[in-house]
Amino acid sequence: LVLMDCNMPVMDGFLATERIRERAGLNNRTPIIAVTANASTGDRDKCMSAGMDDYISKPIERKKLYETIDKWTGGDGGGGVEAP
Repeated sequence: LVLMDCNMPVMDGFLATERIRERAGLNNRTPIIAVTANASTGDRDKCMSAGMDDYISKPIERKKLYETIDKWTGGDGGGGVEAP
């Protein structure tokens, strides 16, 4: 599982995701979750088009983060920790 920041210096998360997806093997199946301050529908579409599997906008809510991680790792929906 990769939590991918979309706005990184040198190589942004979109290009990083494309590079990961270009590699054969497990990289094609590794879930990549976009983490971005951009919260519009167009931004979500851009993340999905780059090869990311899901999307979380900042500021991140702990419960939403746990649910999203559990969704992609087969967890129980709570991350084993109760959200405040």
